[in-house]
Amino acid sequence: RGGLAVRADGGSGINLSGFPYLLARKAGFDTSEGIAGFTPFAELFIGRTAMGGFATGLAQELITGDGILAQIGWRDQPNEALFEFLLFFLAASTVAGVAVTFKQLSSGEMSKAQFKRYQNFLGLSPKDEQARVEATREAQQKELDGYALAEEFSAVAAAATASPDATFDESPELSPAQEQDVTTAYLRKIELDNARWAMVGFFAAVLMEAKTGGGIIPQGIMYGKMLGVLGPDSGF
Repeated sequence: RGGLAVRADGGSGINLSGFPYLLARKAGFDTSEGIAGFTPFAELFIGRTAMGGFATGLAQELITGDGILAQIGWRDQPNEALFEFLLFFLAASTVAGVAVTFKQLSSGEMSKAQFKRYQNFLGLSPKDEQARVEATREAQQKELDGYALAEEFSAVAAAATASPDATFDESPELSPAQEQDVTTAYLRKIELDNARWAMVGFFAAVLMEAKTGGGIIPQGIMYGKMLGVLGPDSGF
């Protein structure tokens, strides 16, 4: 019966004991919230695919000189029709994703974990708001007293000079298991951030290739010239 079931929490309604989920967990993916939508699995899986695709496309371009679209046989570049189609696809996907998200939120189908992740992603959590308030207050205080940071640095430097063996690490010692958990969480965050940037970069590379006809390398040169990194003497 396909592995579908109604979840009591009003979530995705998918039985997480199905074969695709077992296979995904074996590969180290988090399938606790399903595999479709704005979920940890979807972000990381598509992000890893984008990272692999970007690296493979760049390597192939270095060997053959063809961009990603040319590598898959689309050599009619630049192509305004394809460029407009990709823009339409991006806009339609964004609108559809936002609509589904608001539907889940208004109907109560969104789980607490999903809601919290949206808050963190958009910077709308209470912690983020408190951090913004504190940052504003700190900036105002430093503007009134510009010597605060210099005085603090001087005090720390004087203490270090007076006692070279002194330690200023006040953080509690962690057990090996706790250190492993912290390291794993940090590496997962880094991988997810890289995956998000890879998705953006891969789609942008394909989009600009359809517009300009240039692959990743010509686009990099173009951006370098636009930013002033590559000047007239750079040879490009």
